[in-house]
Amino acid sequence: MLESEVTKKRAGVVLWGDIWVLQALHELLHRVNEESPIIEDKEGFFLGLAYDIRKAYEGQRKKGVRREFDEKCTIWGVEILWPVLISQVGILRASMAFIPTTRRDHALVYELEAVVESAVKSAMPGKEEEIMGLMHSLGMEQAQIEKTIDSRCLYFLAQPPRERMKVLPGVLESMTGMYSFFAGRNPAGGIPLTAFEKFEGKEWPMDIQW
Repeated sequence: MLESEVTKKRAGVVLWGDIWVLQALHELLHRVNEESPIIEDKEGFFLGLAYDIRKAYEGQRKKGVRREFDEKCTIWGVEILWPVLISQVGILRASMAFIPTTRRDHALVYELEAVVESAVKSAMPGKEEEIMGLMHSLGMEQAQIEKTIDSRCLYFLAQPPRERMKVLPGVLESMTGMYSFFAGRNPAGGIPLTAFEKFEGKEWPMDIQW
């Protein structure tokens, strides 16, 4: 069983699970990565989710305990930034439309989507439909995400914790291929592309304020 927990400073989500579900998810992610025709870089951004999941069940990230009645079960977790996790899950779901899958595969992905949605609802009540919609829009944008993810995450992390969830929809939208066309034409404004320019080519912080 997967679980999610919003990090204290709203940088992302701790994805929790027991060793069996995490190993099953890790195996699925690698298979999708290899078989998906929409994932061009087989050593790129999407595969990072499998890496994080593996680090979790190997005990190299976070450890907790799930209690059910009188039983205790060790669970393992990993922190993942909001823009990263949402984009990766979007690519996962889109990829599954192009490859052979089983009911077990879909059950795992539905569970993953459900815990992401639960975390969004906890952090941004009333915004879960918008964020999940953007997640699915990003599914076919793997190449564009590869180009933009670093500057978007650095911009996101540069915001005060109380502002991070407010800018998240705009950050996600800015990773779509059509954003540069519509930016500046949208009466609502969005986030201008110039806001991300100063973060291009910059190093990631050594200590993320989760």
